[in-house]
Amino acid sequence: MAGPRAGRAGLVLTGLIFTGASCTGVVLSATVASGRPILASRWGLLWELASWAVAWVVAVAAALRLPRRIALAAIVTAGVALRLAALAGPPTTSDDLYRYSWDGRVQAAGIDPYANTPNSPALAGLRDAWLWPDPAGCVALHRPVGCTRINRPGQRTIYPPVAEAWFAGVFRVAGIGARHKTWQVAGFVTELGVLALLPVALRGWGRDPRWMALYALSPAPVLEIVNNGHVDGLAVVGIVAALAVAAGSPSRRRDIAVGVLIGAAAMVKLYPAVLVLALGGAVGGRRLASLARVTLTVAVVSALAYLPHVLRVGSRVLGYLPGYLREEHYQSGGRFLLAGAAHLPHTLTGPVSVLAVVCAAVWVVVTRPSPPVGACVLVGAVLFAASPIQPWYAVSLLAVATVAAMPWWAAVVAAGYPYFFAVILDDRQATALGQAGYAAALAVVVAGALMARRTGARRRPLPPRSPGLSSRRP
Repeated sequence: MAGPRAGRAGLVLTGLIFTGASCTGVVLSATVASGRPILASRWGLLWELASWAVAWVVAVAAALRLPRRIALAAIVTAGVALRLAALAGPPTTSDDLYRYSWDGRVQAAGIDPYANTPNSPALAGLRDAWLWPDPAGCVALHRPVGCTRINRPGQRTIYPPVAEAWFAGVFRVAGIGARHKTWQVAGFVTELGVLALLPVALRGWGRDPRWMALYALSPAPVLEIVNNGHVDGLAVVGIVAALAVAAGSPSRRRDIAVGVLIGAAAMVKLYPAVLVLALGGAVGGRRLASLARVTLTVAVVSALAYLPHVLRVGSRVLGYLPGYLREEHYQSGGRFLLAGAAHLPHTLTGPVSVLAVVCAAVWVVVTRPSPPVGACVLVGAVLFAASPIQPWYAVSLLAVATVAAMPWWAAVVAAGYPYFFAVILDDRQATALGQAGYAAALAVVVAGALMARRTGARRRPLPPRSPGLSSRRP
């Protein structure tokens, strides 16, 4: 009798650990969302996020030990609670959603979002007091008179067409009185879509659906997609849906559906386009023909998305992208942190980083790993090469790592936050901190991959013995 009793006691203990860690995460989610923004809370906010990350790791470890049905219900419940708690206050670490609201406002007025900058006199009649506060409002925001909540008001929008369509749709549904909560709820809706799709994708690729805890309980999507309202959540929906569809039986319809989903995700944020190499020709069939169909479909979706804007504003559809690359020091080579850590000249950091991504792409094409694994390698290579300041870019990597059941890729998500805080808070050691963070994440990813390979080799069954050979050792 001791065995069953001990088993039940262990299950109860695991459930209590999961509950305690998840409740801690929910409390911290509400605390972060209702607390002071990054410029006021400074490094204290990072310590709150670090505490939340510890609770996340504990909750994931416990979830993987619970019975499957219980675990899935508990993970979904905790994941939804985390996201609801993140609605407790305004955005904490980003002001991007104010641009979303402006772009939606402009489109509702029948104006192409790529045509003008927010501070253009032609759009003065569209400015409302929420985005363009009066002198008293600017003082309350600790900004000079004549301020706006919108970042880079002197630049045209940078977001691709599907993102702009999302802004227009959300604004039209919410109306002129839409405030930050509208965009947070929109992010919450996209997260519900991801939580619904993850177990489907995991089962499709033969993974334990309990791995959805890796994404569902993580602080990163809760903070970035819900509290900060980032549109990246819409791209993640497309990415996870593409992974789920790619697990189906080979067919032209499957290839076209995968291409549509990747193309839509790329028209929210450009980098998901690299997934073509991982998901094109994913399972069986004539792989090159399948890859060609997926690629062609992505190209058609992208062209159709941009075409109406190109006809209206021509080359201005590029928006602030060239300026962004200059601002982030990509054109000068200063942003490529890992290549810079090798003490390469700035003139070489860019080419070397691009070469690293190309090598990763070649590896995926030649070795043909499982598509979720290939997706991790491709998206991870892009993030390691570009080493962005913005940690929310890595949420998509967390999603594909969840489908691949490769938790070590979460280190890339964690690496971005100290670097982001150092840059926002104007720390002199920001570059060194970023280099150390991304280098540590790379070490974790390599170690995780090696351990997984050794574990897989130990678990792989021995090949059957030939009947014509003696069973005796030589």
